[in-house]
Amino acid sequence: MNRALRLALPLCLSLVPVAAHAQTEPRYLNQLRAELQAMGIAAQCAPATAQAGVCRGTASSAPAGAPAGRRYTLVLEYSDQTDTVYVFLERYGSLPTDAPTAAAAFRRVAEINWEMLTGKLEWSSRTGELRLGALMHTDSNFDRRAFRGVVRAVLRLGDRYAAEIAQLTGRPVGEAPATPPPAGAPPGPALTPVPPR
Repeated sequence: MNRALRLALPLCLSLVPVAAHAQTEPRYLNQLRAELQAMGIAAQCAPATAQAGVCRGTASSAPAGAPAGRRYTLVLEYSDQTDTVYVFLERYGSLPTDAPTAAAAFRRVAEINWEMLTGKLEWSSRTGELRLGALMHTDSNFDRRAFRGVVRAVLRLGDRYAAEIAQLTGRPVGEAPATPPPAGAPPGPALTPVPPR
């Protein structure tokens, strides 16, 4: 065996574990984390497998600096296998099949789906859960602006239809924003500072 081959063989063998380790996390999961953080959404992201990941957090459609809006549980399911990010508001509403107004509510849900361009309402016959979600494709790349647009659209649609879905289902939608005190109302109790020790 010549000297060059003897030196190259250990180098080649040392690279084998790196190639075998390859991908431990879905391709765009770090970008999802970064974009959610940049949007001010505190979410926990974790890989479910080497090719799929989930991010979950609480979000509001209110822009930074504006009064707090309705809050929702926002979930993102990312898959390298399907090259998609599924963005949805978990448990947006609840509509059991045996509800007295179920037929009218299902009809209106279908009409709302017809009106929406970005999102869609989905219903689980098993649990009665109504989800509001949208799908984004990532087959060619991860488009940050498109991602932010889809997340914002889902949150805004959540606000747009919250009162109507709550009325249809007889159940609250999301967590309602705190109502500010009326103009001219006296301020609430003052906080007493804790003296230093």
